[in-house]
Amino acid sequence: MARLARLLHDLIRQAFTQESTKGELHAQYDAFKKILIGDLLVDQFADMYAQTIAYGLFAARCNHTGAGFTRQNAGRDLPKTNPFLRKLFNIIAGADLDERISWAVDDLAELLAKADMGAILADFGTTRRRGDPIIHFYETFLAAYDPKLRELRGVYYTPEPVVGYIVRSADAFLKRDFKLAQGLADSSRVKLRRPKPQGKGQETYETHRVQILDPACGTGTFLHAVIADQRFLVRSGPTRLRSIGIAYVAGLGRSALRP
Repeated sequence: MARLARLLHDLIRQAFTQESTKGELHAQYDAFKKILIGDLLVDQFADMYAQTIAYGLFAARCNHTGAGFTRQNAGRDLPKTNPFLRKLFNIIAGADLDERISWAVDDLAELLAKADMGAILADFGTTRRRGDPIIHFYETFLAAYDPKLRELRGVYYTPEPVVGYIVRSADAFLKRDFKLAQGLADSSRVKLRRPKPQGKGQETYETHRVQILDPACGTGTFLHAVIADQRFLVRSGPTRLRSIGIAYVAGLGRSALRP
């Protein structure tokens, strides 16, 4: 799969070089620069393009049931919880995909169609393996696709027991040292001072006392652990749950793919 993704990268790079500046790839490249990364290089664009298609096909195959998995219908199988990936995949790998590229994408889809997904996913969700193959596939894929890029981006999986321990420790730290009974779920607010956006002097503003930031979120494992922890939820009815905290959660990163 990584070899086909690398081939796809090279095909995209070649097709981009050969077409005019008014071609479809150039239009997509300009859109990527405008919306995602302003200083995006052509080789980075080809890399992002290839990885998004490969990741999108894998994610779609994980959700697909029955026979007949192809590039053309993969978009319907992508998780609805990731609308960005669904829309981007359908734009760059849909019916209008350049013929100089489409054959390699179809080969990748055929490879996944023939794969025994039951065997691939068998150990996921157990205590011995990673819980979500779609999230944690990226580290393994990138190690084969481009080991140097993986090291540059710091794409390394943190085992879920370690993530859980760190999250619980942060929660306990807030309760013990900061006397916040709800810990990470604290929803209280505090008033602070900051320079006025216009003119001189300062102004008072209100913000959440507890703010959660992962400065290198990658696939969002830590943020997911915080949000998914049942201790931060309370029942608002017989079967419904609502969040009582997690007032401010954010993650930063510069990865081509985020599920």
